[in-house]
Amino acid sequence: MRKVLFILFILAAPMTFGQQIAQYSQWSFNQFAINPALAGVKRCLDVRTAYRAQWLGFEGAPQSGLFTINAPLSKKRKRLNSPFHGIGGKIERDQFGNFNNFSISVAYALHFPIDRDKRLSFGLSGGVQQFGFDQTQVTTIDPDQAVAQSGNNFLFPLIGFGGWFNTDQYYVGAAVDQIAMNDWGDDIGFASRFRLHTKIQAGTKFTFDNDNTLLPGILFRIPPAGPASVDLNVMMDFKNTFMVGVGYRNVDAFIGFFRVNIQQFSVGYSFDFITSDIRGGNFHTHELSLHYTGCRRGPRSKSACPLFE
Repeated sequence: MRKVLFILFILAAPMTFGQQIAQYSQWSFNQFAINPALAGVKRCLDVRTAYRAQWLGFEGAPQSGLFTINAPLSKKRKRLNSPFHGIGGKIERDQFGNFNNFSISVAYALHFPIDRDKRLSFGLSGGVQQFGFDQTQVTTIDPDQAVAQSGNNFLFPLIGFGGWFNTDQYYVGAAVDQIAMNDWGDDIGFASRFRLHTKIQAGTKFTFDNDNTLLPGILFRIPPAGPASVDLNVMMDFKNTFMVGVGYRNVDAFIGFFRVNIQQFSVGYSFDFITSDIRGGNFHTHELSLHYTGCRRGPRSKSACPLFE
């Protein structure tokens, strides 16, 4: 069985290690987590958390969790088109195999309303990440005294940048992570380092006469190595009460979504049906999210950005 798992893991390695940062299927439920330009854009307190168990049952499979919070620095503006500021924070932990990554960052964004239904935003994030490698769990084919019997932990700066533009009918944004491109050190591997990760997001909406809304969205993830990942989601929102949807990730999965709103709280769940070589062991992926918003809930507005709830 271990031999089979090892072969499957090697086959999936280009997808796993090409994407050095955690990925979430429910990216459209928490876009601030992937783009700092969205800090405070909703003009109210926004708190979200998520947990992802990838390839459940696979030994050493990735497990990821995050917590985000963001809000505007001031809710009042002198004029309707006055620029305003937002601030936010993110805590994230990602573990895969012998590697673990824990990070804390803060984000600042500046928003420029162009008119009543257009907005241009820029955001910068900074923080620290602790990257670790547990060498005590490494097993070599032949005993090797050169393999250290201790864990290594490194502390690195974490820097990101993002831009965003939206109208009342669509949005588009882009963000870059790991700008510092920190070197992991020779204890882990030669020339091993974090590299730039680029993400491009876009979406639109179609609102029907019964106040139900169709929300297509797309996310491009461009890693430093391996194939680019494209997530395509289509959600049907029923009067901002509950939502169902389907998605497709070109490298490995079909995805099903469900989300329900209870006053100012919401709960989301998604299931990834794996289509890559990992699927031979029925190692599928589950993701759960929780959300609190200080904004008033009601029927989704026909004249608001499709991101807004």
